Amino acid sequence: MVTIRLDKHGRLDLPAELVDSHHWRVGTEFVIEDRPEGLLLRPLRDHPKAARAASDGHHGSTGRDSALADAVRSRYARLGH
Repeated sequence: MVTIRLDKHGRLDLPAELVDSHHWRVGTEFVIEDRPEGLLLRPLRDHPKAARAASDGHHGSTGRDSALADAVRSRYARLGH
């Protein structure tokens, strides 16, 4: 298990070994799911909705990514995390 710390801008810095082992590159987009046990982070390319959108000829984010990130940061700030 690795421990990381949230910075003052609400960002998490993932360890290079973890990033490398998953073959993530700069600019990789992620889906964050808020679950009762915590957050689930998955690359967008592995998300079922992303695969469906790509097959329909749609690319890029839904425009909700930053709103979701803001909501998650706000919730966890209220919880004292």
